[in-house]
Amino acid sequence: MGSGSVYSGIAGVFNLAIFLGVDSVLVGIGYLFLSIAFSLFLGALLVVLYRVSLDKQPGRIVYVFAGPARALAVVALALLVVNLRIELVSALPATTAVSVGAENYPDSSDKAGPDPVEKAASYKLRVSTPDGEETYLDLREKPALFFAAWCPHCPEALKDAAKLLPGKRPYLIVTYLREEGDIGKAKAKLAENGLTGEPYYLVQSPPEGVQGIPSLVWWDGGGVKHVEGAALIKKELGVPELLGYAEIPNPPDGGGENAALAALLINGKVVQPGEVFSFNRAVGPRTVSRGFVEGRSVVETVYGPKLVPDVGGGVCRASTALHLAVLNAGLEVVERHNHSMPVSYAEPGKDAAVAWPYWDFRFRNTAGKLLVIKTRSDYERLRVELWVQRK
Repeated sequence: MGSGSVYSGIAGVFNLAIFLGVDSVLVGIGYLFLSIAFSLFLGALLVVLYRVSLDKQPGRIVYVFAGPARALAVVALALLVVNLRIELVSALPATTAVSVGAENYPDSSDKAGPDPVEKAASYKLRVSTPDGEETYLDLREKPALFFAAWCPHCPEALKDAAKLLPGKRPYLIVTYLREEGDIGKAKAKLAENGLTGEPYYLVQSPPEGVQGIPSLVWWDGGGVKHVEGAALIKKELGVPELLGYAEIPNPPDGGGENAALAALLINGKVVQPGEVFSFNRAVGPRTVSRGFVEGRSVVETVYGPKLVPDVGGGVCRASTALHLAVLNAGLEVVERHNHSMPVSYAEPGKDAAVAWPYWDFRFRNTAGKLLVIKTRSDYERLRVELWVQRK
């Protein structure tokens, strides 16, 4: 009975120690000695009770049981309650004991590299410039497009990136560098796909989890996300949608040169939803100092309309191409004028005559989205495109 009491005392005291959060070895040993002393006291008390019972003195027996025995019963009940509480706590799901924010702060005692703050801020992307200087890109500001010089599917993604406004384009990052000439090839690939002069960066491989290229990586607020393949990249970037276009002949004469210059001056112009675009305001005065040359313009004479030499003559080809693109896009025409004689590059009623600063061509952006004018003049053709931004 003595040894059983010792074991019971030890178990009960250790349960109480665990409940109180006592984990020190020295304190545990102290509780062990206390439990042994308590067990010895309990054994001695039982011997006394036995001897008293032999003398057949019930009064003394009642005295012994009414005092210490009652106290022992209370202690036993307390130990049972403590043990039950420990069992209930241990039965709780393990996730309740996990620290939610602990994994956001990596151990700073590992090998050399970015400090823990930079590691926790996973929206920072460590890259190198073409000159070899290390820098960080912030994925909260804009996404990063990963491509390689040898990748056959990357040009499509680069062309889509070039369709975005300069401030809306993603970071351009060359990855999977295989040989020394890959950097030069990557730069040439950017130029071939409309990104001449656009900043680009180098990294040996994309972030963890990215399996292929081209790939787009961005910060979503709660972590880094990515898509792979040109089609998904185009959708995620919100690449502009072609709303309308027109193309007319543009012979290589003085008038063609003026038309090409006017087209260049309206190229890249942004028209906000509901805004009215003015051709004259965008192109400005047609003067020699601004690069315009002598062409021919239609003027009214006493003998009727006549073509006469005029600096800036021919810009009406650009305004007409813009008008045709606006009609193709279904936008609202605010101001348009006919030429007083037929022109070779448009059907009657489809041309748009302009004359600084009087006759203008104006249209309203009724597409409900931001609109961008893009022009191209080559091979004796003049093309105007109207693009709307998806994002």
